[in-house]
Amino acid sequence: MTEEKKRKAEKDFFAFYVGRPLSYCLTIPFLVFHVKPNTVSVISTIEVIIAAVVLSGSTGLLGGIIGWTLFFLWNLLDGVDGNIARFRGISTPLGSVFDAMSGYAAMFLLFFSSGVYAFNNLESEFAYMQIILGSISGMAELFPRLVMHKAKGELGMSDNIIALADKENYGLLRVIGLNLTSITGMVQPLLLISVLLNKVYVFNYIYCFINVAVMLVSLKKILSTR
Repeated sequence: MTEEKKRKAEKDFFAFYVGRPLSYCLTIPFLVFHVKPNTVSVISTIEVIIAAVVLSGSTGLLGGIIGWTLFFLWNLLDGVDGNIARFRGISTPLGSVFDAMSGYAAMFLLFFSSGVYAFNNLESEFAYMQIILGSISGMAELFPRLVMHKAKGELGMSDNIIALADKENYGLLRVIGLNLTSITGMVQPLLLISVLLNKVYVFNYIYCFINVAVMLVSLKKILSTR
């Protein structure tokens, strides 16, 4: 990693200090078999869809753990394509697009499938609300990024957009928000804890609130161009 990218990445603590080191180990067999970075991105996209199907279809603790494990495997795969590209010096703009494809899928599917999982495991007439919460949460996680990309194309890089994208200079509140909402960050261990304690419905309530709040703040900054 370049020093600039490293300074930005290290703000996301779980992803940088846990996920990324493990992704280096997972990168080795892909290097040995000369797998291309874009191929890894496609594999990780398929893998995260499988993770969502497994978690959504589970009705007990074992299925929840397996589903979470598959999402964590995606987390590691998400770093492998970039590791290969940097190691071989073959990073391209198209490769970044392939990488984003996998990440965007995960942003929605993790929260949606956690909603379906909670619905499957709750005995309540209002259990269906978990699917709604998961859907809103996934949409809120993804939506500001889509709006920001459109704003960049139509309006250029405003000061607010630059500030949102500049993780290196995030203050304390933004660092906390980044860690809480990063799909490769604290979302992962918190989901595991929720599965183990059979409290995924609590996870869904909390993250629906957090993701919607962060979405509204982000949209305000993106759309208040100057």
